[in-house]
This record gives sequence, C-alpha cells and structure tokens, in this order.
Amino acid sequence: MRLLLVPDPSSPNGEDAFCREIAARAPARGHACEIRPASAGPAECDALIVNSLQTAALDAAKAAGRPAVLRLIDSYVGAPESARAEAERYAKSSERVLVPSLYLKGIVAGWGVDEARIRVASYAYDQIFAQQIALVTMRAARPSGFGLVTAGLIDEATLPGLEAVLYAVSSLRLDCHLAVLGDGSALPALKARAEALMLGGRVTFLGDLPHPKKMEYLRAAKAYIEPSGRQGFPSLALHAMSEGCPVIGAASGSVPELVKDGVNGLLYEPGNARQLAEQITTLSSTQGLSLKLIAEGVRTVERHSWDATVAAALDAVEELEVAA
Repeated sequence: MRLLLVPDPSSPNGEDAFCREIAARAPARGHACEIRPASAGPAECDALIVNSLQTAALDAAKAAGRPAVLRLIDSYVGAPESARAEAERYAKSSERVLVPSLYLKGIVAGWGVDEARIRVASYAYDQIFAQQIALVTMRAARPSGFGLVTAGLIDEATLPGLEAVLYAVSSLRLDCHLAVLGDGSALPALKARAEALMLGGRVTFLGDLPHPKKMEYLRAAKAYIEPSGRQGFPSLALHAMSEGCPVIGAASGSVPELVKDGVNGLLYEPGNARQLAEQITTLSSTQGLSLKLIAEGVRTVERHSWDATVAAALDAVEELEVAA
C-alpha cells in the first residue's frame, strides 16, 4: 500500500518519531510511505495515518475517498465541549483509531466509536540514557536536597491535583524543593495557593518549557510527581523513568497502566495530599528504594519499543486493505 503519514506539528524537537519509525519499518511489510504535513496539501496514497487530531488532513482523506487511521493521545477530559465534540466526530468518521492505553480506548468507545475499530498501540520511547545511570545512582544516594518535579497543563480540571501536590510539600519536614513545569488558565490560582501555604522558596513555577529542558529537570530530580491521570497516556512519567527519575503518580486514568506501586514507581490516591506526602517520605527514607525504582523504570521504558507500536499501527492499516 501507499501510505501517507501526517506528522503531529507539536512533536517534541520538531520531529514526529511516530511517523519516522513507521516510515523506517513499513517497507519490510511491503508498504511505501511518504511523510507529508497536512499544510502541504493532499498526496496520492491508498490510506492515511494521521498523528493527532488534524482536521484538514482527515477532511482531505474523506473528500478523496481514502481511508484514514487516526492516532489519538489526548483524552480531551476537561477540554472545552467544542473540542471534545470535534474529536468525537472525527474519531467516528475514521476507519481506525489508535490509542496508547486501555483508559483512552474506554473514553473513545464512550464517544460511540465501535470498539472493533479501536486499536491499542502502546506509547513508545527509546531515549534511555543508560550511559548516565552511574550518575543517576550517585544522585539518588545523596542524602541532602530532595528535588521534586511536577508538570502538566494547569487548568480548572487539573488544579485540584496540583493543589494536592502543594499541600503535600507544605507538610513535609524534609529538605525539599518543588519545580512546577507548565502553564494554563489556572496558574494564577495555583500560585495563590502556594503563597497561602507559605511555601516561599520551596516551590518554583517555571512555565511551559521545551522538551529538552524538561528532561534536564527530570534528570536532576529525586522524583517526578504525576498529579493527574486524565491524559490518554502519562508520557512525561515514562520520560522521567527514561531519565532515571522515580515516579510518584496519582492512581487514576491511564497512570496505573504504566506505574505499578512499589515496582517501578509509587502510587497515591488522587487528590490525597497526606498519602502523597507519605509516599515522598517513604521514597526519601527507605534505603535502596529509589535505586530499585530507577532500575525497574528503565526496564519499563525498554518494553515500550517502537517495534510493537509500529506493528500495531501497520496491523490496523492492513485490516483496511483486507476489508477493501
């Protein structure tokens, strides 16, 4: 088949790894690929794989009578109703929908998309800095300065989870500092909460940072706190594992599919600041726990391979060929 791959323009570092890896592996299965942004206009193809909701590409596919496989990462939980309705409409009109988690599969099915048209293609990530594990080990063993990072869109839907992180930090007696990465409409409210809790220099709001800079903060931290499971997949938690940064995640949505409590990370009840503080204390005070979570986290990232993800995507495309 001739496949047109439409890359996500918001991909980190300006390169869509999903489309890149499909293009590299598809010829072995007898497919020719072209990567072409939606803005470049239509191209001759038998089917499209569209990474993220790009309405122009999906409309062009429909107008040309070409089947489309839509890959969704965003769950649209907490998004404006108009945005969620648009995602629902295009998911229903696509021949196949790829999702990275069972959680997101359930959401898309709840929109009315036939489950037979939804395929789980795991989120892949291959940037494991194994050569830095010795440095990570030294960092994890240092007794002083327990650096924490939390991140995400800061809006009305995520505010309660982020406020719980602030409450947890305010109750801790250990020497720690929280870096908050992200921006959004509720950022002023979150800053006001930090001020009311008199956190002062214990928290820094850094705004939305480029992907490489986020990785720098994760590399230097003792733990990454995933405050919400509303994403289709907790990608930054996986990135944290790849950097040798233990993850403490809210046990909701897609997070428990990635983070297994006491195995490759720690979980806490969503919004439960007391329990989160206990998990931070456990991580900081239990000898060998951080190193155990780092090692298993790296193994978790290794299992999220491009081979499996691309195979699932191409399987979905080949189903269309059989159906035709």
